[in-house]
Amino acid sequence: MIIDITGIELTPGNKGINCKGNGKHRDNQGKVIECCCDECDYLSCCTNENPPCKGCKDPDCLLVK
Repeated sequence: MIIDITGIELTPGNKGINCKGNGKHRDNQGKVIECCCDECDYLSCCTNENPPCKGCKDPDCLLVK
C-alpha cells in the first residue's frame, strides 16, 4: 500500500477503479478527492492489462503476493 502525500491510500490493480486517488471518489465531506495518478508508483499496475506488474518493489502490494 502507498499513502499519497495528501494521506490518500492508493490501491493498485483493477485498472485503478478501486483506487481512492483516481479522481472519481469523494471524501467524508462529499468533496471529490483529487487525482493522484500523475505521481503514482502503482500507475503501471492500474493501466497494465496483465498484472502483476513487473518490477514492483512494494512488499504490501496486493498484486505481488
